[in-house]
Amino acid sequence: MARLLVVRQRPDDDDIVTRLPGLEDLDVEYVTGAAAGLERLSAKPFDTLLMSPVSTFDEDLAFLQQARALRPGIRAIFLADSATPEAVLASLRAEVFAVFTRPFDAAHIANLVGKAVEADNGTEYGIRVIGATRDWITLRVSAQLVTADRLVTFMDELHRRLFDEPEMDHLLLAFREILVNAIEHGAGLDPEKDVRVDAIRTRRALAFYFRDPGPGFAQDALPHAATGNDPLSHMQRRIEAGLRPGGYGMLLTRRLVDEVIYSHAGNEVLLLKHLG
Repeated sequence: MARLLVVRQRPDDDDIVTRLPGLEDLDVEYVTGAAAGLERLSAKPFDTLLMSPVSTFDEDLAFLQQARALRPGIRAIFLADSATPEAVLASLRAEVFAVFTRPFDAAHIANLVGKAVEADNGTEYGIRVIGATRDWITLRVSAQLVTADRLVTFMDELHRRLFDEPEMDHLLLAFREILVNAIEHGAGLDPEKDVRVDAIRTRRALAFYFRDPGPGFAQDALPHAATGNDPLSHMQRRIEAGLRPGGYGMLLTRRLVDEVIYSHAGNEVLLLKHLG
């Protein structure tokens, strides 16, 4: 059974973890304070850490460094009252599995906790920060579906203040659709390959740029993808080709953001969402 260690700062912390669905399938232990957490890690292996929202990001990152000295490869999820973009980027650089700030979404946290504890030990689920300024972040993303789910949470934390909740939800859905297509079709779900993702903020818009390592595609020659004129006939072609259910990504994405621009080859995509 997968093991989850919850590190709290006070025994009476208001703990979102107690309200997470699916905990009955995990071996969950609670400790109070960093010293107790390190003592427990030295005595017993755990798959994942979940850090209390009471502690600071600096405290969590310092604890994670010590925890990895005892249990290399352990995955960590941070809960926080709030987070600056700098703190979120620091978490990305430290290979934190996911970050969540208030208001907490129990189902969303439970989903990532489940993916973290189920992940193979020793496997890289990398999101590498290649460069970052206040307005331009460049990442290299390992071509795995779980990495796409992780990156969506980080993009939410970095940019949620720019839009109201429905707009942000639509943008994140479009972001995930394009990233999953790049991971699945461009990189072939090969964890040895990666997808480049840039997040660029201008005075008037937020843009996401994606580049996958594949040869690209012709947009007018995708029999397994839905079209506006006939959104259902592609389903049989996907079944015949042994593809997962879907094929609505391109159609859906164009309805969720202001602009979608593909390169000539088709292995580069630009999403644009206007501010205000």
